[in-house]
Amino acid sequence: MLVSSNHWAIIINPKSGKKSFRHQQKYLFLALKHAGIDFEYRMTKFTGHASKIAQYFVQKGYQNILVLGGDGTISEVINGIFSTEIINTSNLKIALIPRGTGNDWARFWGLTTDYKKTIEIFLNGKIQPIDIGKIEYELEGMKESHYFINSIGLGLDAAVVNLTHRLKEIFGSHSFMYTVALLGAVFTYKPHKVRIFSDEKNITDSMFTMNVANGCYSGGGMKQNPNAVPYDGLMDVMMTKKPTLWDIITALLRLFNGKLLEHPVIQSFQTQNLLVQCDKTALMEADGIIVNGFSPFKISIIPNAIQMIVP
Repeated sequence: MLVSSNHWAIIINPKSGKKSFRHQQKYLFLALKHAGIDFEYRMTKFTGHASKIAQYFVQKGYQNILVLGGDGTISEVINGIFSTEIINTSNLKIALIPRGTGNDWARFWGLTTDYKKTIEIFLNGKIQPIDIGKIEYELEGMKESHYFINSIGLGLDAAVVNLTHRLKEIFGSHSFMYTVALLGAVFTYKPHKVRIFSDEKNITDSMFTMNVANGCYSGGGMKQNPNAVPYDGLMDVMMTKKPTLWDIITALLRLFNGKLLEHPVIQSFQTQNLLVQCDKTALMEADGIIVNGFSPFKISIIPNAIQMIVP
């Protein structure tokens, strides 16, 4: 089949979230056919599959990808797109119908799990150029790259994501699981020494947690970087040094009201490029996915890297 600029590739994660996808899929396909939109679809079958499917579609010539899934699925798709040899991705377009448990990327745009409303937005929304983040590091002597659409975390942030995945394997996917993992780890986690280099600020200190954001939400609605917007060509950086018990308690109260950066234990700034050096035991997560790499991490933002359909 000859693929035109009006064709859409659809990637569906049937295991994302807790709601059945079959009725959503049927409604979506009927809406697309009624709108005269040609499409091809694939369903993910394992972790990382969305990345491979996205690679396949882009290499086949598709310029438009619609994702039915959560933060992890859209992140895999971005990694699949940007791992291809396409030089200019700014003409590519993505859209999202959220089906995850956290849905932090969707939350920024006001996209909800009401699939009829989000399908209407997909059909009638506007096109917004968005930034994409890139992480570069070495693994076993080889240079590796990983991309993120929403945010990355080190220290406690990554440890909580790791614990959340383990809890989900036992208890299933629930929106409150990240909060449970956070409360379980925040009072016992030990800080790491870190060195951070950027044009705006250099930091050498103990790192309790760190978040580098393209979008402002993480962990199912928390605002670690409340001022982050994914179309300003900048990353918002937040780092917490070694806190006291009272610091932890008062910071937790500010996580959801957008006032975290006012806390005295927080350091924050914006930048386009960042180098992070920490010990090898410090984990990193990107969009809720553990990155299998080690320090030093070179982190940068790609302005207007791709387009997205938004309300």
